[in-house]
Formats: sequence, structure tokens, C-alpha cells
Amino acid sequence: MARARTPGRRRLSLERLGIQPRPRRALVPSVTLADVVVAAAFLLAVVVALQYDVLVALAAGKGKVLEALGGRVGALQAVGGTGVVVVGLGVLGWLGLLRMRRTEPGSWRHLLVFGACTLACVIAARVLVHLDAQVAPRWRSLVYLTPVSAFAILLSVVFGQRRAATASLLLALLAGLAVHVNRRTGAVAADALPVVVVLLCGALVAVLGSARIRHRVKLLAVGLLVGLAQVGALVGFSLVSGSLQLDHTAPPEILWAFLNGLGVGVAMTVLLPFVEVVFNVTTDIRLLELSDQEHPLLRSLVTLAPSTDHHSRRAALLAEAAAEAIGANPLIARVGAYYHDIGKMVKPGYFIENLASGESPHDRLRPTMSTLIIGAHTKDGVELAEEARLPHPIVDIVAQHHGTSVIEFFYNRHLEESASHGQLDESFFRYPGPKPRTREAAIVLLADAVEAASRTLAEPLPSRIRTLIKRISSNKLRDGQLEESRLTLSELHAIEQTFFRVLCSMHHARIEYPNKELDAAGRRR
Repeated sequence: MARARTPGRRRLSLERLGIQPRPRRALVPSVTLADVVVAAAFLLAVVVALQYDVLVALAAGKGKVLEALGGRVGALQAVGGTGVVVVGLGVLGWLGLLRMRRTEPGSWRHLLVFGACTLACVIAARVLVHLDAQVAPRWRSLVYLTPVSAFAILLSVVFGQRRAATASLLLALLAGLAVHVNRRTGAVAADALPVVVVLLCGALVAVLGSARIRHRVKLLAVGLLVGLAQVGALVGFSLVSGSLQLDHTAPPEILWAFLNGLGVGVAMTVLLPFVEVVFNVTTDIRLLELSDQEHPLLRSLVTLAPSTDHHSRRAALLAEAAAEAIGANPLIARVGAYYHDIGKMVKPGYFIENLASGESPHDRLRPTMSTLIIGAHTKDGVELAEEARLPHPIVDIVAQHHGTSVIEFFYNRHLEESASHGQLDESFFRYPGPKPRTREAAIVLLADAVEAASRTLAEPLPSRIRTLIKRISSNKLRDGQLEESRLTLSELHAIEQTFFRVLCSMHHARIEYPNKELDAAGRRR
């Protein structure tokens, strides 16, 4: 007879193994009063933008709009129905963003960006609908100029591709709603469904094309692709519905859809630097600019601490290769490694790689004082990085590249002298931290330690390099330095293998053949 499982058995087994069960995340995250107020304000603004003409007519109590809607009751129904749809779409979007904010670093800036993009897109669509009624019939359908794709690129830069793709659906639906709510008043002749389909296709192409843009000119190519995608979607939809007339003149919708894409490319090329500064986001273009060795901080590092600069460049090679191996951001890892030791410029002569042959200044200092000097270079580096307005991911790497590791050399020296001076707690000899909180920061921590230690190998044979890498990564893992970085054990193994390959290349180490193979090679000679 099978033993019945008790509800707490799985939890008890996990606790015996020392594994904490993963907590279940709530379907609806906790929402603060401030979240509700901000969301309500944006949703109300969207409804007002969509039904502005109707609200003005209701306030005046007369007008063609009221007549077209069948009087005051019909107008109130239109406004109420729009409010229901907007609230439904908005709540789904806001809750999705709030849920992401609980699992990833988020801020009020992100919430405001999302709301501002939504409101701006609706206002743009509403203005275009209004202008559509003012132009000649042959130039109608200006609503296809709604810059949904531009907002999609902006959201992709700020939030990432996955969230931007989801937001693009919401923006396209709201643009279609702007068309739909004005059809009854006769302000627009276009259909809502093709508007949604065309703008959504363009937005998705924009999101996919904006991934890892390393040159601003690529944004122009993305804009061209957006224009072609929107034209293709519009032609395909028109063929399906049978509304496309193949005569000597192209429908105005095709022209506006194509110009929309071109305008997106030009506008984002001009506005992207502004977006980077205002929203403090780090694009690949910005990272490439920071990797220029003519940057003032890197030039100062070469001048004041040339050996530290050499170490940083070698660590950058390791970090970039490891980040590529595990699917992290290789540019952030490389640039972070370039800048991780800029704090050593404050007192370069106290760091071993910059010491000339002769007496070390630490020979005249107590281990406690040496620890304070060495440990301060992370704080000094953060101050220099913030003064130079480096992006937050790079500043975080500067602060976290040692975590809370023990400064072992001076701690061991202190233990030797503790008999005469008294023993301090180990925590005094640790770096101030914090521990790495991203995979890229953890990679730089490991690359920094491995590259520095590899220089101490008298004979950098492959077996010794492999042992060194394994020892360092195991020590960091046991010390808890990687516990906040979200690195998995399989990723750590891939990092070790990548470090081994790159270090062997750096040291020109050859594979050690077994004795039998060496003897055979000698006989062939």
C-alpha cells in the first residue's frame, strides 16, 4: 500500500538538504498607493486625449459631435466605453511592469517612462486624426504616421526587447482605438484594424532591429526596415480585404506608412544621445564610446598607473570572452574591466603591479593601515566614475569587483603579528563591497583575480593555469562572493573553461603531452 504524502514532506526534505524552497510569486504584485495614483492619472489623461472633442462638446452642450453621437447620452456612452477599454489595457500593462519591477531593479523613472510614452503616442494619434479631417481626401489616412515604432525603440532601450514588444502591442491598440472612437463622428475615414496591424508590425521590426546597435547609422537602416515592413503589412492586409486598387496612383496610406519608418530612423538617430542622458540608460553605442582608450579616465590610468592599465586590459579580454560564453553582455563586461581599477590612480605606488624594484611602502606600515589603503581604491574608483558620469552598470562594477573578499596578504601578516599587537576580526580585512549583483560584475571579479594571480606562475603550464582558475573560482564561491550575482554552476564552469582557453593563449602555453607521446615525437625527429 502506497504511503500517503504529507503536505510538509517536500519542504522537510529540502530543509534537510539545506535548500530553501522557491517562494511562489503572487500573480498580482503588491501595489502602493503611489502606484495607483500615478496609473490613474495617466489613464485619465489617455481617455481625455482620445475623447477630447466629445468632452468639449459635452461641456458646451451642443455641436456636430453630439449630433453625430445621438445626443448627450450617446456621447456619455462613448466616453464611458473608451474609459473601460483604456482602463482594461492600462491595468494589464501597469501590472506587468510592476511585476517586472519586483524581480528586477526598477524605479519610478521606468514607470513614468512607460506612462509618458503611452500618453504621447495617444496624443500623437489623436492629433493626426484631427489633421486627417483637414486635408484633401487624396492625402487622408495620416494616422499611419503615428510614431509607435519610435516609442518601441525607446522602450527597448530602457526596458529591453521583451517588455518593449509587449508594450508595442498596447501602443498599437491605443492608436487603433484613437481611430475607432472618431469614426462615429466622421473625423476619420480609416479603419482601426489595419492601423493596428500595420503599426504593430512596424513596432516589432523596430524592437528586433534595435538589439545591440553599435553604430548610430544602423538606426537609419532600422527605420528603412520599419517603413518597408509597414508597407508590406498594409499591402498584404489590403489584398486580403480586397480594398487595394492597383492603378497609376499609390494609396496615401502606403506613402505615410513608409515615411513613418524613415522618420523613426532619423528621429532616433538624433534623439538617442538625449535618451541616454535623460533616462540614464546604457546602450551599446555608449559603451563603445567609453571603450575608446582616449577617454580621460583611461588616459590618466595609463599615465599614473601603467601596470594597472595593462592588467585591466588583460582582464577585459578574459571578461569579454567569458560574458560571450554564458550569454551575458560582453560589452558591459569589457568596459567594466577597463575601468574597474581606476581608483588605484589615487595612490598608485601602494599597489604591487605599480611598484618599482625596491622597498614597498607597505613595509613601513601596519597591516591594518595597508588594508585601509588597499580597500579604499574601490570607493575612490566609484567617486571618479560618478564624477565622470559613467553609466550605472560600470559604476556598479567598479564598486563590486572585489565584493567583500578578504585582503589575504595583509590579513595573514596581521595574524603573524597578532601575538604582540592583538588580533582583529577578519571582517576588518575585507573589502567594503557590495558583492557582485549582476553576472557581468561577477565575471569581472573573477577575471580580475585570475589575471592577477596568473602573473605569479613561474611556469604557466596548462595544468597549472587550470588548477589556478579552479582554486580561485572555488574560493570565491565558498566565500559567498557570487551568491547575489545570479550565476549558475553551469555558467561558472563555462567561465572557467573560457578563462583557461584565453590565458593559455596569453601565456602561449602548449598542451602537455604524455611521456609516451613525447618519446614518439622524439623518435620521429
